[in-house]
Amino acid sequence: MTDGRPAHGIPVAPNHKADRGTSALDLATSQPLMLGLFLPIQNGGWTPSKAPRGTDWQFDYNAALTVRAEELGFDLVFGLAQWLGAEGHGGETAYRKNSLDPMLVTAGTAALTRRIILISTVHVLYDWHPLHLAKMGATLDHMTGGRWGLNVVTGFRPHEMEMFGLESVPRDQRYIMAAEFTEMLNMLWRSEENLTYDGAH
Repeated sequence: MTDGRPAHGIPVAPNHKADRGTSALDLATSQPLMLGLFLPIQNGGWTPSKAPRGTDWQFDYNAALTVRAEELGFDLVFGLAQWLGAEGHGGETAYRKNSLDPMLVTAGTAALTRRIILISTVHVLYDWHPLHLAKMGATLDHMTGGRWGLNVVTGFRPHEMEMFGLESVPRDQRYIMAAEFTEMLNMLWRSEENLTYDGAH
């Protein structure tokens, strides 16, 4: 850091009320409306179109968006997760051929912000173990001062599951499995003791 700015040139937000004892979630939920920004962490952003656009999937752009969203009073930023082949969705635009991991984007923007909630999407059934996600989530919670959020998804596209060597799982069963997964996460995050969990999955 030089002159109060990180080496990459993205300014760090000034201290906010969240730094003085009120959690970011408490601040956000005390408002009548929560404003969130869906980050374009994949090429093409959120629309498969050949129209010109000014968005960029790269980290520096998304970090600058996150800092600006905080300055403007937004409550959260949100990163999706996706698993596509080498050409993304294909076609002339190769929509979403390039993308970033939302957990790592969250970690990267943690030090640049002070108030805004940072939400990552995770496909919990794509060979994650609750211990892995619990430890990473606890680390992100620490790094962000309690500003990290988790968007749990199960995934449903057969080609995505094939990428992980998994068989397709019927919809209702996926949500039963995800419920057990999140129950384990909650137990791990809330307990101060070692745990034994005898689950169906």
